[in-house]
Amino acid sequence: MAFTTGELSSIANAALDFHFKGQPLPQSIQDKPLLKLMEAGRKNFPGGKGDITRPVKGKYEFEGGQATNPGDLSGYTHDDTVAYGNIAGIERAKYPWREVHTGWNCTLTELKIDGITVVDSAMGKGTSNHSKREVTAITNIMQDKIETFSEIISKQMNDMLWGDGTTDPLGFLGVQYFVTDTPAVGVTGGLDRATMPWWRNRYKSIATASEQIPEVFHSEWRQLRRFGGKPNLVLAGSDFLDALIVQLREKGYYTDRGWKQSNATDISIADVSYNGITFQYDPTMDDLGFEKRCYVLDTRRLYMYAMDQEWGKDHNPARPHDIYAIFKAKTYTGQMCADQLNCHGLYEIA
Repeated sequence: MAFTTGELSSIANAALDFHFKGQPLPQSIQDKPLLKLMEAGRKNFPGGKGDITRPVKGKYEFEGGQATNPGDLSGYTHDDTVAYGNIAGIERAKYPWREVHTGWNCTLTELKIDGITVVDSAMGKGTSNHSKREVTAITNIMQDKIETFSEIISKQMNDMLWGDGTTDPLGFLGVQYFVTDTPAVGVTGGLDRATMPWWRNRYKSIATASEQIPEVFHSEWRQLRRFGGKPNLVLAGSDFLDALIVQLREKGYYTDRGWKQSNATDISIADVSYNGITFQYDPTMDDLGFEKRCYVLDTRRLYMYAMDQEWGKDHNPARPHDIYAIFKAKTYTGQMCADQLNCHGLYEIA
């Protein structure tokens, strides 16, 4: 028997619901640790006009900007005149929320090729009894499309969150917008990093011929925590991890069992961590040409904001009168935001 367009749409919806239920975005094919952490720590905000704003402050002094300002702590005696200063300095980082869309279609021609007939009728009489073959075939078709669709969303969302916001001006901002190799240049969230030293990420180029990566991290971790930062995510490219492991191994191999026993010369090495935080390999960094980089992030201070009820929203557009196909789409409304930058670091080997 044949399917109506309504029944076909219902099957597609069921496939979407089954595949996406319980996971905001599927994690599949290639590991995407950044996407996974951003999804896990996503925050919500209500809809409304304007930007997503976050209050930030890095100036703790009386107004004036001089070596000595009215109100500064100073000595006095008897009836000396004292001064009172004004306190200000609250800034607001502003991020415009964005809408992103992805969608797919299935033409009725595709279904005909697979022996599936679609009755393009609102009534759809006599179409409720389908053969097992038709149901199986349509389910397989939809499963393939949904699985492919989910990986497309996952990969493209991950790529967008790794970007700097310039590839698609109407898309989401990404890590490179916030954590840069030129931290004293540019504007982030409407605030000028050149004039606000506290509004900058950490950056260091490491000359592995003369510097030890573990020693660099000893000093840098202290600086990342200096202003209350708590780094909890370390993502690295393959070359960076290779260089780190080489330096660790150069310290030598030791054994208390001799070299002839089974597994005595196992050259594997466990995942490397610092202060309990594992250095995770992110394949996307290799795809972007960042094999030599390592990002240290505090996801309490760098996170995704999603508009209430507008993240991963399903859409079922009606079939246009001049196209024989069904259409499915998902939209995501939100933005990546940061309310502190000096707790994030970018480290790059030469």
